[in-house]
Amino acid sequence: MSEDKGFTTIIKWQGFKEFEELLDKIDEDFGEKDSQNILRNAMRASMVPVLNSARGHLEANGNVDTGQLLKSLQVEARKPTARDKRSIYSTPTMIMIARVTVAPGRKFLPDQTNKHKQFTKTFKSVKTGKLQHNISDARAFAIEFGTARWQQGEGRPFMRPALESNAVSVTNNLGQMLGNALLKYKSKVMKVR
Repeated sequence: MSEDKGFTTIIKWQGFKEFEELLDKIDEDFGEKDSQNILRNAMRASMVPVLNSARGHLEANGNVDTGQLLKSLQVEARKPTARDKRSIYSTPTMIMIARVTVAPGRKFLPDQTNKHKQFTKTFKSVKTGKLQHNISDARAFAIEFGTARWQQGEGRPFMRPALESNAVSVTNNLGQMLGNALLKYKSKVMKVR
């Protein structure tokens, strides 16, 4: 509970027990691989409003230069890595994470000049209208948090406001999608029996 300028905000979390039971039921009925896929797909789909909002914030703040950052934003849902597990935001019971991230690609083109790494993934430049290869840089971090020379460390946040404004819809969508997935898979299993 927090109080700010005469307003009181109360945040109440509920339904975690039911959510845990739902995950156990999925795992029990369909096996670990199916339950991982159900959870991954539900988490990915529930983060789409955050992705759309982040893109909207980029465009609204005038942060679209070539369009590479806008095009490379994507939702990622996966098992936590060892690095994720060392994070202060992680818990030992975490089995899946979902986030909106900048992922320019994984495969590099051979670069003779070694000025910058170019990825095989391409985008259509807003400036030139031509197809270009993504390059590896830290533009997303600079825009989100600012730099010492640009925006004096303030930046023009687009990811944080997108997540903050969609937090309730993400959790609601996740619960609804997991419930629908459970019903869908249960009906499929019942037809087979």
